Order: sequence, then structure tokens, then C-alpha cells
Amino acid sequence: MASEAQTVIGEASQQRWDWWRFGDGGVLAAYSAVVLWTLQYHEKWADEAQAWLIARDLDLGTIWFHELRYEGSPGLWHTILWVAQHVFHAGYGAIGYIGAAFAIAGAALLLFCAPFPRYIRWPLAFTYVMVYQYAVIARPYTLLPLLAFLAAYFFKDAKHPGRITTVLVLMCMLTLHGAILAGCLGLGYAVDAAKGWSRLDPLLQRRYLLSMVVLICTFGFLIVILRPTPDVGEFATKKESIQQPNSVRNLQPGPVQKTEAIISGAFLDYIGPSILFVVVAGVWSAYRRRISVFVLPVVLLIVLYAFIHGYPHHHGTVYIASIVAFWVAWPEPAERERFTPMDLLVEKGMIFALCCLILVNAFDAAVAIRREFLYPYSGAPDASRFIRGLGADKSTMFGYLFGVVSVQAFFDHNLFANIPTAYFHHGLPIRGEDLDLDELHRIKPQFILAYSVDPQAMMDTGVPLFREQGYELIHFSDGYYLYKRAVYQRESFFIFRRLPEELIDPEIEQRSGGKLYNQDIPRSNGITNR
Repeated sequence: MASEAQTVIGEASQQRWDWWRFGDGGVLAAYSAVVLWTLQYHEKWADEAQAWLIARDLDLGTIWFHELRYEGSPGLWHTILWVAQHVFHAGYGAIGYIGAAFAIAGAALLLFCAPFPRYIRWPLAFTYVMVYQYAVIARPYTLLPLLAFLAAYFFKDAKHPGRITTVLVLMCMLTLHGAILAGCLGLGYAVDAAKGWSRLDPLLQRRYLLSMVVLICTFGFLIVILRPTPDVGEFATKKESIQQPNSVRNLQPGPVQKTEAIISGAFLDYIGPSILFVVVAGVWSAYRRRISVFVLPVVLLIVLYAFIHGYPHHHGTVYIASIVAFWVAWPEPAERERFTPMDLLVEKGMIFALCCLILVNAFDAAVAIRREFLYPYSGAPDASRFIRGLGADKSTMFGYLFGVVSVQAFFDHNLFANIPTAYFHHGLPIRGEDLDLDELHRIKPQFILAYSVDPQAMMDTGVPLFREQGYELIHFSDGYYLYKRAVYQRESFFIFRRLPEELIDPEIEQRSGGKLYNQDIPRSNGITNR
């Protein structure tokens, strides 16, 4: 009778497990539907187009051993796009679906494999970074949740170091942020192994040593391919081609402001609550004896953002690193059965903090997705349609500023006479970053496409100057770089056409000169209709 009862209980438990798994699948289907629906309304911007154009126009050898140092990023994403184009002949419209496929895979890993209770991991999939920023925006970061969660999943597998090493190598090849997270996780995994080194059999010890050598060589390879040369524009100093007026430089945020921005952006949107969350998470990680897995990557990523580079779309790397740390530190079911009242109290505190994190970031996602539907993220698709309809792509054009690459991606050739490549080469001399009036007068393009993150500044200074050079504004394409519940900057385009010769003042070239710089004014938080 006892054995029959145990069989019945086991079958009932299995049925419950199956129903819960069915629920996980339903949540994944809902997540996929939200991402794919939102993707239909997303207008791709310059950073998405840049990687696509590099993969389209260069061979893999040139990408890895020449161009990547100017991009400041490893080439896994570029390689994926290269294969999509050169092997499967995918068009530019496929880039969003490629990113979404990786995002859905990452969400599936979270929903089916994460150790968190379902009331945590289900809504966690619908937070801003997971369902929008690193899912809809087709950049290498769409791969980060998948690889980071795989690393967390393999972290406690002490018998197969090759598995986590493979994932960490891929993370290193993804982005600089991924390399930092991979190094921190690899260090934590090695420390755990060192604690029980004497108990490992010789074969397993050799596997660990081999894995360490592979990861060290990977970082060495990154140094070789990304080591800046003197002509890398971002690191060059006192070069006329990349200088900005003092008024612009003085308004750039400093390390303190950038640190506040990434802490608030990565967690609870406001600096006070975000710092409180970090403290709670740090205390909980220390209590779980996993403080280094949380603090080390979070601190290093914040330092990278504050002192070297970083933009709002980088905030999500800290968010993902935190989720990975919580994953690694989360108690196993068998361990939880031995919890003391204090252990349970500490766990409830962390769960409450996670619920707050999820609530704020799910609301951010809802606002961003709604605005993605209502308003254009970038004016590039509209500008490309206008250029094609006008036939301007078959005439002589000039491009101004990096953002014009988002229009280039819609055409199979380089549009601009003043920029030698369809992608934007960030090596000196940087072409297209300023308006060379001598070159403009010499070539006399029929059309000019100017990108602007501040349309009002372009209207106040750029349009009058172009008018002086004999060009009239004929089209404006607006866009909004959405970030949570705000607009980080505008993504707009101005199209100018050369006036007939009889309408151009012959003394213009003598009266005008110099270079047109994009003006920096306070960013806009408002949104207007599409």
C-alpha cells in the first residue's frame, strides 16, 4: 500500500511539474509575441546600421584584424551578420529578427532554468532591458542575456569547466562589457575550484588548467585586435577633425554625473532608491558568500561607463550582470530546506527588493513599447524613402555626421561623395564628421543629408548656413532615441537640395567659411506625434 501511495504522489507531482512547465512555455510565447510585435514598429538607428554595413562591405579578415579597433568592440556580432548576408543572403530587414531570436533564446533560458521562483522570473522577462532594449534594438547586446545566463547556469557545474569556458569566450568576443563580465565570472569559478583543488582528480585538474589557458589567451587576442593605433579617432587628441567647440566640451557630463546615470538607469531610475537596492543586493550577496560575483562586475562596468565610454543603452549590462549574480547566489531547494528563520528573513528582503526592481522596469518597458508604436525611433526609414522617391540616390550627395549610416543601410551602394565608405570609418581623418565648405564648393552635390540629435539647433544654425551655400531644405525626418520613460536624444534628418544657379549669390563663398558643428543643448524629454 505504501509503495502504491508513493507512486500516486509521484505521478501527481509529475503532473503538477508538467503544468508549471506549460505555464513557462505560455509566458515565453507571450514574451515572443511582445518582442516580435514591437519589432514591426521599430525604426533602426545608426548603431544597428553600422555593424550591418561593416559586415556587408568587408571580408571577415579585414573586420577582425583591422576595422574592429576603430569600433572598439569584438566582432562576434559582426560575424553573425556577415554569415547572414554572405551565406544566407539576408536583407537589412532581417537584422531585427536575428537579434530577436537571440533575445527569445535568452528569455527561454531565464524562464525554464533560472533558480528564482516563478513569480520572480516570469515578470522579470518583461522588464525594460529584457523585453525591449536588448530584444528589439538589434545590437550585440541581444546576445548578452543568453550568454550571461548560460554562464550562470554552468557556474555551479564543477565537473565540466569546458562548458562555462566556451560560453565565457563567446562573451569576450561579444562586447567589451561582456568581456568584463566573463572575466569576473571566470575568476569566481576558478576561486571555487581552487578551494577544493586537492579533491579533484588529475584529469579534471588538467581540464581546469586548460580552460584557464584558453580564457587568458582569449583576453590576449582581444588586446591584439582592439589595441588602438594612433589614427583611432576616439583616442586621438588635439586633432582638428574631431575637435568640438569649448561650449560643447564644457557641457559634457563628468564621471560623477555618468556614475549617477548608470546606477539609476540600471536599477530603479532614481539615484536614491537605486543605491539602496545596490546596498541590499550587496548585503544579500555577502550573506550568501557570493559578494565578489555581484560587486566585482557591477563596479568594473560602472567604472568603464564613467571614465572610458558609455551611453544609456550600456546601462543594461549592469542590470544583466546583477541578474547573473543573483542567479549564482540563489539557494538550491535542498539548501533552502535547512534555512534558519534568519535565512528566510534575509531571503524575503531580497525578494522584496527584486519585486521593486521588476515593477519599475516593467513599467519602463510598457512606456517604451507604447512610444515605439506611436512615434519613430529614427527618421532614417522615412529619409531613405524620400531619397529613393526623389531619385537622389542616383545623383551626387553629401552626408553629414555619423548618423547618416542609418540611411546608407537601406541602399546597396555608398550614397555620399564626401564619405569614402558606406559604413562610418572612425579613423583619422574622419570624413563626414564636419562640413568641409571647400569640398562642398568643389564637388557641388545636388543633395545634402544632415543628421541631427538637436533639430532646433540645426534649424537655428545649420539651415541658414546651408542656405548661404546655395541649398534649400526640402524634407525633415524626425526620430526619437527612446530610453525608458524619456527621450535621450533626437534621431532626425534634414535633406537639402541645391538651388538653381541663378538663385545663388556669387559672393556667398567669399562671405562664408569655417565648419558646421552640431550644437549641444539640453536634451528633450518631450515627444511629438509621428
